[in-house]
Amino acid sequence: MKLLSHIWRFPVYLWIGSIYPILHLYAENFGMVHDHQVAQTIAAMLIATTLVYLSSKRLAQNPHKRAFYLGIASLTFSTSGHMYEIAFMPKSLLVWSIASAIVVIAIAIACHRRISQRSYARFTTPFNLIAGALLAMQIVTRFAAWVSAQRYVSANSAYNQAWDERPSAEKVLDSPDRPDIYYIIPDGYPSDERLLKDMNFDNSPFTEALRERGFVIAPHAQSNYATTQHSLATILNRQYYGSNPSKLNDIDHLRLSVVNSEVAHELLRLGYTYVQFLSGYVLPSPIADINRDFGARGPIHIQVEDTWLSATILQDRQTEIISTRNVDLPFKQPFTPLYVDSTLLRIVRSQLEKLRHSQKLVPYHGMAAQRFLDTIDEVETIAAMPEATFTIIHLLQPHSPTNFNENGDIIEQNDAASPAEFYADLRYSNSQFLRMIDTILQDSANEPIIVFQADHGSHFGKVWSTDNRKAHFDIYAGYYLPEPFTINIPKPFTLINSFALILNEVFAAGHDLQPDRLFEIPRGYDAPFEQVDVTDEFLHR
Repeated sequence: MKLLSHIWRFPVYLWIGSIYPILHLYAENFGMVHDHQVAQTIAAMLIATTLVYLSSKRLAQNPHKRAFYLGIASLTFSTSGHMYEIAFMPKSLLVWSIASAIVVIAIAIACHRRISQRSYARFTTPFNLIAGALLAMQIVTRFAAWVSAQRYVSANSAYNQAWDERPSAEKVLDSPDRPDIYYIIPDGYPSDERLLKDMNFDNSPFTEALRERGFVIAPHAQSNYATTQHSLATILNRQYYGSNPSKLNDIDHLRLSVVNSEVAHELLRLGYTYVQFLSGYVLPSPIADINRDFGARGPIHIQVEDTWLSATILQDRQTEIISTRNVDLPFKQPFTPLYVDSTLLRIVRSQLEKLRHSQKLVPYHGMAAQRFLDTIDEVETIAAMPEATFTIIHLLQPHSPTNFNENGDIIEQNDAASPAEFYADLRYSNSQFLRMIDTILQDSANEPIIVFQADHGSHFGKVWSTDNRKAHFDIYAGYYLPEPFTINIPKPFTLINSFALILNEVFAAGHDLQPDRLFEIPRGYDAPFEQVDVTDEFLHR
């Protein structure tokens, strides 16, 4: 007891106060940053505080006085960047840093003049109590966050299991027998018939351009569902999703099914390199060889070990990192740069740029126009790879909001576009789709397979169409197969059979075709497995 009493009279608040901002930042970002970097940052701060405390003995023999002023300095250092972020004025970081330093120095001088030597010792006990209470609150907050995260244990387990069960096969090179396969998904792209009938838009120039390049167009193609996750899961697994047999919640079950699909497994077993371009809407794949996202500093290469199951974050896309940047990440972010930005070191971050990685891990928002353009630009790097690749490219165009005018200028996003604004956006998007397809055809060592098909019908169509429910299912679909392969589109034709037709033709896979069925989901992702069969009402027979 005497030892504890002696320790408690020692200014331990200095050390607690030095790590409190770190713990607070960690608690606010729990599950979204690398845990080991938090521990490293805490250890570094404790060591630095101890060294500064010991080395300042010559300046102040009184340990309580040293702790008091070092506590002020530590608190100023650890919160300066964060306070700048939330301050209304000034906007200049340099002005803020100088002004705050002047204020803190003035407070320290005033305290030095007014506080007697004996008074510093009286501060220690109440300061220790306050620091101890704050530390206890952080521990409770951290524990509460850990308890909350336990609801995702099943999701994390399923994600890790998918990685463990990933097919292992020797990678093969791109060849006539193993051509590159591109699955390009223009989100919410309606059929030409729908565009003409419901929107009075003639899309035939784009269709003719594809035909000139060797594409077969399926004019009567339909999606099986009117939502992205259901549709992609059904296409890539060649099965319907009317229930959830897993321990995952419903939406996570669909999301994991999309990125851990039977088609991907089949191609991995054939030696393909699996590439997934992230759209800001799908999970990183636990089985992909390459997960590539996009941000202002260029492509972002996500390693599987960096991924803490994205369902925990993507379940609510409004989740934000509580830091100097409000970002929305589908994977763990380095902690140290976040902490640096919350401290006084923010002022020298330009000099520290080479040591920082966080900005490279800040992806564009899903609907960002820049994401669309950068994704198309990045396709050439895949076409240049010598390996046989299976690449999934989900593009949130021409899905609302509109992002471009007809000249390709990025405009303010518009969720309530007029027909003319939609036409302009679609014309430019079409030009970029053709640019991407030309890049693939020109840069591929061997003729590739290109699947260009929407995931569901148009949200614009449902607004303008007099038969808006049917507009959900009629989609654009075009297919390019190298010689001597051909694709014969049956009628009726729904997307569940698209990969079965291609894999049977190219690899003699022997897949049975599934019955064509259409499902409405009245409550969308709020109740993804409350489905209404509308096959008889809407199927093109």
